[in-house]
Amino acid sequence: MFPWQLSPMEAWRARKLRRGLAPCVRERLAHVRRGSREHPGLAQPLALARFVVLDLETTGPRMFEDRIISLGAVAVAERTVRHDDAFEALLRQDRSSAADNILVHRIGGQQQLAGMDPVEGLVACLEFIAGSHVVAFRAEFDAAIFDREVRRRLGLRAWPRFIDLAAILPALFPTTGNDTLDDWAAHFGLPPIGRHHAIADAYASAQLLTIVLEAAPRFGIETVADLRDAERAQRWLGRRR
Repeated sequence: MFPWQLSPMEAWRARKLRRGLAPCVRERLAHVRRGSREHPGLAQPLALARFVVLDLETTGPRMFEDRIISLGAVAVAERTVRHDDAFEALLRQDRSSAADNILVHRIGGQQQLAGMDPVEGLVACLEFIAGSHVVAFRAEFDAAIFDREVRRRLGLRAWPRFIDLAAILPALFPTTGNDTLDDWAAHFGLPPIGRHHAIADAYASAQLLTIVLEAAPRFGIETVADLRDAERAQRWLGRRR
């Protein structure tokens, strides 16, 4: 989990926010939290683990200020992308993002204003993730924004630690010189992707994750804990591109 210190006032506000949610939402969140405590944990073999690859489109690049516009998530289980096990949501915005931002993700202003209720979208995403291990490419950005939005909208105090593909890939394939998601996709001959679209980027990252999971045993990486240790070592060495 990602613990953080809350002041007494912040803790009181979080409790107040949770109590203000609809009873059905509180029950769904309680179910998700119970499930996250019951999942197999870090000792689970990679071959048996369920991963969820998550990608976000946001109103901008500022991880501590910008909002989530859309979420895309794809499950990887038994080292296989589960095309029938995916999640996508467009979250309703109070105001549309700037025109230059719309040119990036191509989600128009009217679409943004007509999206799903953000609380419903975030709860549904948490339910999809359940007790799975969360993966992203350049994960610190997605993790920071997702953590903040879950706290702001739902009053939750912690969230699972993300595994960063951008750290793991160069650890297992150190001589490539690849940097971006596009670089890695091209390197492995993956089909072209509709970049800056949350579900498309999540699918591309999920395919890269299966390549990582196939290669991992050659490096003695057999469990989820081993995978996280490899990522941590790569970060400590400063070799994430």
